[in-house]
Amino acid sequence: MNAPLLRTMSGQIATRIREKILVGDYAPGTALLQDSIAAEFGVSKIPVREALVRLRAEGLIDIEAHRGFRVRPLSAAEVDEVFRLRLTLEPAAVAAGAKLAEVTDHDAARDALRALDAALAAGTLADIGNLNSGFHLALIVPRSQPVSFEILTRLHTLSRRYVRMHLLPAGRMRRATREHNTLFQTWAKGDARTAQRLTKAHIEETRDELAEWLADGS
Repeated sequence: MNAPLLRTMSGQIATRIREKILVGDYAPGTALLQDSIAAEFGVSKIPVREALVRLRAEGLIDIEAHRGFRVRPLSAAEVDEVFRLRLTLEPAAVAAGAKLAEVTDHDAARDALRALDAALAAGTLADIGNLNSGFHLALIVPRSQPVSFEILTRLHTLSRRYVRMHLLPAGRMRRATREHNTLFQTWAKGDARTAQRLTKAHIEETRDELAEWLADGS
């Protein structure tokens, strides 16, 4: 009975650490000390280590010889790779989603967009990354494209720290709201070609601005 309980506990801890990384509570480069995390969550070191190993496999944490676990730094190379992969998969998946979507899928994407719009309007950065991913992933209609959903979920997880930073400059949240709403309206009409084009442009714009920000060392 102990092993399943440990796996459940390590999964819960991984979820909490993941969120702390993605919202910036654990900043890039921060050392993740197993003793400290275990004390913070009131658990032993065993599930903490299992959680950290899982997050390393997700690409959010590095492990360094003689230094232990550390939050992976933000990097231009990672932005280039993650967004290149998103550009390869996501626009086509959104286009397919526009053709596959039924009324329930439209409702799910609309609800995701409303939640994202509310967070953007309120400027609640802690919620925006997760809600942004939820909206974009809803457009691919996960029930019909489960493999695309699984791969893109991983890529969106890696994107979230960057997207949060991308939205900080003045005007970016308003622009994101406008672009998301235009994309949704096009997608909901079943206009696959335009939805694909808008998705591609949206991802490219984010990638290019992030690359510029990282190059400036901001």
